[in-house]
Amino acid sequence: MSSKTRVVIVGAGGQGRIVADILLAGAAASGLVPVGFVDDDAGRIGAVILGLTVQATTRDLRDVDHDAIVVAIGDNALRQRISLALEAQGERIVTVAHPVGSVGHDVVVGRGSMLSAGAVVTPCVRIGRGVLVNTRASIDHESVVDDFAHVSAGATVGACVTIGARTLVGLGATVMSRCRVGADTIVGAGALVVRDLPDGVVAMGVPARVIRRTT
Repeated sequence: MSSKTRVVIVGAGGQGRIVADILLAGAAASGLVPVGFVDDDAGRIGAVILGLTVQATTRDLRDVDHDAIVVAIGDNALRQRISLALEAQGERIVTVAHPVGSVGHDVVVGRGSMLSAGAVVTPCVRIGRGVLVNTRASIDHESVVDDFAHVSAGATVGACVTIGARTLVGLGATVMSRCRVGADTIVGAGALVVRDLPDGVVAMGVPARVIRRTT
């Protein structure tokens, strides 16, 4: 049996490029070998990205030879919906991590999560399924990042923090230790969270203040 796992990247946008780079950088050690993309934008079919071809739409994913997939879509709710639908169809979803990064002891990373270059995850962190931990983001000890959340590039999550499902921590934002950020919340770029935030809000500024609901 081959030690290599052929991986199709679902989504050929910006996050797809990041995941392609993660896979290409780590293939020798991880055994996860990217074989191409699928994307529901038919105009992207045939495009070549980082040497990998956009081969089909997700509807025709079964026609592409592969062993597993990664759902590389930046929109948290859409990533969740597509991940669950494809998994229900029998697709195997794998977790990917760039070799240039640090994952501490006793860290749990859920199925389908993506850890980008320079990401730092310190001991006893719990990361749910389908989570994005983007370039140079850091998550300190004993924090929990729930399913399909996104910790953006350069963001800092302190110790013993809880980040809710499908929440976005924006570029360069900071969540102070022991804060809870609810589900379906958006923390704006550069914001500083110094107290708990509820579900379903947008918070911006230093310190971060709720400016509106997300729904």
